[in-house]
Formats: sequence, C-alpha cells, structure tokens
Amino acid sequence: MFEVTAARRPEVAQAVNIRGLERLFRRQRIDCLICRSGINTVYLSGISSPGTLGRHLDLADTPRETFVVWPASGEPVVVVSEIASEVARVSSHIARIKTYADYVESPERALANVVRDLNLATARIGFDQAWFGASRWSELLLMLPEMEPVDCTAELDLVRAVKTPIEVEELRRAAVLLDQAFLDVFPTVRAGQTERQVNARICSTALELGAGSIHGILQASSNPVLYGGESECRLAAEDLVRTDYVTYLNGYAANLSRLLHVGPPSPESQRIYRSYLAIYQEAVALLRSGAVGGEVHNSIRALFESNGWTSGPPISGHGVGVWFHQQYPLLVPGSSDVLEPGMVVAIEPISGHWHLQDEYLITDGDPVRLSDRFDLEELAWTR
Repeated sequence: MFEVTAARRPEVAQAVNIRGLERLFRRQRIDCLICRSGINTVYLSGISSPGTLGRHLDLADTPRETFVVWPASGEPVVVVSEIASEVARVSSHIARIKTYADYVESPERALANVVRDLNLATARIGFDQAWFGASRWSELLLMLPEMEPVDCTAELDLVRAVKTPIEVEELRRAAVLLDQAFLDVFPTVRAGQTERQVNARICSTALELGAGSIHGILQASSNPVLYGGESECRLAAEDLVRTDYVTYLNGYAANLSRLLHVGPPSPESQRIYRSYLAIYQEAVALLRSGAVGGEVHNSIRALFESNGWTSGPPISGHGVGVWFHQQYPLLVPGSSDVLEPGMVVAIEPISGHWHLQDEYLITDGDPVRLSDRFDLEELAWTR
C-alpha cells in the first residue's frame, strides 16, 4: 500500500495532498509515479526554479529535464541537471537527488537508471504523459522495454486541485501581496501616463514586496487591442483601466483583476459599476461544493444576459495552484469539473472591459475570499 514513509521530509505531508496521491496509486494500481512537468515536479518536490531553469520544466524537447520519481514505498528521488541541482537541494522537500551532466548525458537515460536502481524496470508506472515530448517518450520506452506505463495526467490534476492548509496560506499570501501592489500603485496613476509606465510600476512594486515573478496585462478602455501587451497608449481622463495580473510567491500563483477609473467616475459610470458588481457577487455565490464547472459558467453568462449585459469570453474562472495559475477545475463551456472543499478558484466574470477577478477557497459553506485587502464596494479612481 502507498504510504508516506518516515524517510520523507515532514514538509511533504504538509504541502502535498497525500490522501489524493494514495487514491491515485490505488485506482491506477501503480507501483511508482514519475512526473516531468513543471506543474507536477514543483508540486511534488517543492523546487522553486526561477527564470531559465523554470522554462526547462515546461519545454517538451529541452535537453535539461527534471523528473520526480515517487515510488509506492521508500523515498522519492529528484532527477535533475547539474546546473539546476543547487536550487533543487536548497528548495526541495525531497532529500534524494540524482544529477546528470548538462548537454552531455541524456536525462531519459539518467531517469531509466534510477528506475532500475529502485528495482522498478518491470513495474506498472504512472506518468504525467501529456507533458512528455513524443521523441523523448519513445526514447524512454526503448530504455525500459518491460515497464508498463500508465497515463496519470488527469488524475494528477485532481490531486493538485485540493489544497492542503499550508498551500491555502501560500496562495493567500501571494494574493495579499498582489493586492498591495495595486493599492500602492493605483493612487500614483495619472492621465497622460502610458500603459507601459503603469505596468512597470505594478511589476516592480510586486517584486519589491517579495514576489518571485509577475506578469499580466494593463489596458486602457481607449486601447482596442485586448491582451496585446502594454503599449505607449496614454491613459486619458475617464478611461477605465482593466488589469489581469499573475504573481508568484514561493511557486504559488495569485491571479487577480482590478479596475481603475482615470479621474472621478461620473454618476453613470458608478451606476454601471454597481450593476456589474452585483453580477460579480452573484457569480461568487455560485462557488459551492458540488457545483459543476460548465454549469457555473453557463449561469454566469445567464446573469449577464438577464441584466442587459453582453456575456463574456468562454471562461468564467479556473483553479489556482503551484507553478501555473490556470488549473483544474475550469469554469468553461462543457466542463464536468466538480468543485470540492479545499479547492481554490479564481472567478472572473467578464463583459467587455469590466473585469474583476478574485480567488476563493471552496468550503462546505460559503466561499472564502483569500484576499480582502482591495475594497470592491466602490469603483477605484485616481486623479
């Protein structure tokens, strides 16, 4: 039976959904789990890989892959390149680290050697197979011809979706940090400043507050190009500035969207905001345990239409977690994802330029907003 052995570091039991992993091992009848995606290796190991090292966790054909080998019994192993090994040693929950020479040795060969050393060459092994490039997957199968591979990509999405208390706290801290960046920068925004200038201040402020990285959009309503990156477009009086930022703290994402009116909003702008806020609040109330992602999305579209608004894009929200901000469960058309207590969902009902987004913890009762630092009751505005 799969168990957390005493040999593992105690932090693993705090940061990883161990019960979910146990169910995965039982359902798939696997003897070992091997992951190579950033979203899973960071989750299972705790490794925080900045910049270029992080990109090697995502690219399918990188020559510098990282793997986590998690056997049903005994200690897990991280397989990592020598260049990335120091980061792994200082940030990983996993004590056993196997290295290979960058650009000289094959990562797949190093992985196959670890599998053999663990006497698992003929075992039934689960993989996050969707993240393996076709050529490298073929290479690994040639090296382990007697292994029985099982695709566990979808099962791992379910495991990661239910957060441990320590994960919820990490997500909360990341959200509070991003909200503080908005609160620090918004009062400094003036008509005539460019989107690029304001974006730079938000990003630099978040980094100064302790974020590991940040990216996102900031768009004036007078700029017709959506998600085109910050431009030299200058903010004009009465512009509505829409934001959609993701910041990372200790590998965990915060995805929030805030609105800013350039100059005092007119009574009509305030009326429209109140109408939009009411829809947003009704959308949040849909985040109940047992709700189905596709049905929540359809209900949000219906809320917009019944209140005279144009319904938004084909996504109304998504899960949030480690490494990548858009995860299971998805609030999109046709989604059968079921909300459960312990999940964290970023809900973002959008209509045109009106876009608020917050993260909520799903509970047995009402959803809990992770960061309430930014007051949504009134439309924020600046001089």
